[in-house]
Amino acid sequence: MSSPIELPPWHRAQIAPVIGAILIRWCVSLHSYSGSNKLPLYGDYEAQRHWMEVTYNLPLSDWYHNTTNNDLMYWGLDYPPLTAYHSYLCGWVASLVNPNYVALHSSRGNVRHLEKLRTV
Repeated sequence: MSSPIELPPWHRAQIAPVIGAILIRWCVSLHSYSGSNKLPLYGDYEAQRHWMEVTYNLPLSDWYHNTTNNDLMYWGLDYPPLTAYHSYLCGWVASLVNPNYVALHSSRGNVRHLEKLRTV
C-alpha cells in the first residue's frame, strides 16, 4: 500500500502563501467594484476596460487627444505610454476572446462577472 506523498517543510511554506493569495483574489472577485452601476462612468473597472477599447481601436496618435472616437471626459487615458501599451496588449487578447469586450463605443458599461474574474 502506497503512502501519501510527503512534502518537505520548505515546500509547504511556499505553497501556503500561494493558496492564500488565490483564495483572497477569488473572494474579492465575488463582490462589486468601485463605481459599480454608477452612471455614467461605472468606476475603475470600466476605466481599465475603456483604456483597452481606446488603445486597441484607435491609432497611437489619438490615445491622448480628444477626438470624435476618444472622449477624454469619459475615462481619458492619463497614464504613461507603457501603461497604454499594456492596455493595448490586454485589449488585443480580449478581442481574441470576444471582440465585443473592446468594441468602440458600444462596449461602454458592458460588465459581466466572467470579464471581472479575468481581471483578478
